[in-house]
Amino acid sequence: MTIQLENHIAGALAGMVLGDALGVPGELWPREKVRGRYGHIDTFLDGAEDNIVACYFKAGHYTDDSAQAFVILKALLKAGTVPEQKVLADDLLEWVRSMNGFEINLLGPSSKASLLAWSKGEDAAPVTKLSLTNGAGMRIAPVGCIVDAAEPAKLAETVARVSRVTHSTDVAISGAAMVAQAVASAVAGRSWEEMLADVKAMHPIAMNLGEPTWAASILARLEVFEKLVLAHREDYDDERVSRFIYDVIGTGTMTSESVTAALCVAFWCRDAWKAAEMCANMGGDTDTIGAMAAAICGAWSGIDGIPAETVAYLEKTNGLDFRALAHETALLRERFIL
Repeated sequence: MTIQLENHIAGALAGMVLGDALGVPGELWPREKVRGRYGHIDTFLDGAEDNIVACYFKAGHYTDDSAQAFVILKALLKAGTVPEQKVLADDLLEWVRSMNGFEINLLGPSSKASLLAWSKGEDAAPVTKLSLTNGAGMRIAPVGCIVDAAEPAKLAETVARVSRVTHSTDVAISGAAMVAQAVASAVAGRSWEEMLADVKAMHPIAMNLGEPTWAASILARLEVFEKLVLAHREDYDDERVSRFIYDVIGTGTMTSESVTAALCVAFWCRDAWKAAEMCANMGGDTDTIGAMAAAICGAWSGIDGIPAETVAYLEKTNGLDFRALAHETALLRERFIL
């Protein structure tokens, strides 16, 4: 365990919260509505009263994306492995009830339906086997901080076991695993070109761990972005890339859209603040895409690559200590088993 490792892990966690919190105001609004209301978002803002999903959150506070990620991280830290599904479900339910989450518009549809089943002692599998939304991907960054990038099979299996409590489809698990792999490879200090190769290689491994669906391929969509945009960086600026992702890749709540969008943003921006800002202004599932994209970028740069005043603000606002969490997570890496 090294200080540098902890720096990268702290960067992933801080990036996740940064992208989540900055993306609050325009969550699930069309691009034009976000631009019309806010112009350009480059600071933390309260959720608007007329935004039915963002209205519960004040400036700088993270949402259900990071909240669930921290629930998962806490469970992994306590168990030293992936706990039984019921343990994960109970931990998530404890958080949901603390937020009155079943009564307010807090959870995504798949997470809400599956956790309601768990709360009633019912079999959640009929729901999880149809879950195509991004609840698994949005909370997975901590797993990428725990499992070494050089162990893709172990990483994929860890992601699958964490995800199945609410999402057990091939697209949900593969999408979450691709985000986790990007974080893991970034933590390992691999180049962006190597990270992209790692993420693409993860897709077929993780696809085999989920219930088959008809969802669009994240890998195919990512390769479209690679060929049309990343291979021609000189022809694009940030606004044109943002528009391409919004129009062509999609920024909705489906895993095939939002996870691909997050990967595209990360590989284009390569900087946590830049990624968070792009996502906040993009339209669609802005906070979730931002949480995933900025976690990847933060993992690569380390927490030292995120403005210190931003880190301090997020820690104070949310009662967090990213470096302390990173230290605990780094210790877990040494004893984590499946």
